[in-house]
Amino acid sequence: MKHQCIIIGAGLSGLYTAYLLERAGIDYRVVDARGRIGGRIDCVTRPLPDGGVARYDLGPAWVWPELQPLMAELTDALGVPLFAQRVQGAGLYEDMASGGPVRLDTPSPHGGSFRIGHGGLSLVEALAERLAPGRLLLNTLVTGLVEENAGVRVETHDGRSLMAERVVSAIPPRLFAAKLRCEPPLPGAITNHLQSTPTWMAGHAKFLAFYDLPFWETQGLSGEVFSRIGPLTEVYDASPLGEGPRALFGFFGLPASTRHQLGREALVEHALAQLVRLFGPEARGTLDVCIKDWSEDPLTATRDDAQPPGGHPDYGMPPEMRVIWNGKVIFSGTETAVDSGGYLEGALESGRDAVGWLTGRLA
Repeated sequence: MKHQCIIIGAGLSGLYTAYLLERAGIDYRVVDARGRIGGRIDCVTRPLPDGGVARYDLGPAWVWPELQPLMAELTDALGVPLFAQRVQGAGLYEDMASGGPVRLDTPSPHGGSFRIGHGGLSLVEALAERLAPGRLLLNTLVTGLVEENAGVRVETHDGRSLMAERVVSAIPPRLFAAKLRCEPPLPGAITNHLQSTPTWMAGHAKFLAFYDLPFWETQGLSGEVFSRIGPLTEVYDASPLGEGPRALFGFFGLPASTRHQLGREALVEHALAQLVRLFGPEARGTLDVCIKDWSEDPLTATRDDAQPPGGHPDYGMPPEMRVIWNGKVIFSGTETAVDSGGYLEGALESGRDAVGWLTGRLA
């Protein structure tokens, strides 16, 4: 059976593409190597007294609805709530010359940011719920694409072949270049672009610490920290919408090689020692801690992603590279977005554009 479109990747971009195709009445399938949806949108849970769970983001967490119209429109259409990132109270700053944490009473740079109620997974779950049954194929690793006269043969790890008129790749460009064999081979310029595009989040690691009470609030603090000492370079309040343990999360500033050499136990100890230095001894009284190191996820990161970029990469992919094989393959995903690459908005932007090419609205 040949499908009109096969989408590789069930992250936000791939599912949004499927959602738009569903509404347009176009036949499609979404395949993903993982046994879950979401891609880099993932969470850790903690139990609630009523038997439910509170969810905490391990991947991207922030939305700026005033600046990101696609996210604002989609969350409203799906009934997915947003809530403001907590920034009430003073922030903290530390460096080697400060002699200890310095209170920052200036407005937070995250004053306009929001988080997705019940975690980012609630957004991809809401998209998946609106797809027709049988359209999602999980635990299906794509290993190759073969151009044929009437379409593309999509080869999978278990020896199967799926046929499609068109294919949308919604996985990170580097992952595509590293994992998929293409016949005929892609032009060198396209391969070089794919390989040189950093995968957002792939070099990063998040640390979460869970607490009974938000002790930082009683100190008049927001939980926001900027550090030039580390190991956490930034810290924020990660408490959920509604009930659940309160939490702080931070980004490790250590390169992946150093994190791997230290190991989890040492990373936890260094992170907690920093939180004690910043907030006092109450910071050691955790209910639990969690580390998510995206560089260790083979379905996200490649060897080239071990060192995260120094700043926000200049994302985007030239139109002449995004659509290849006479329009049979389209590159999508947040790293290909011109205006909002690397953000959740970029995932939606790239999905919208992919559907535009599929339906002929874009040349």
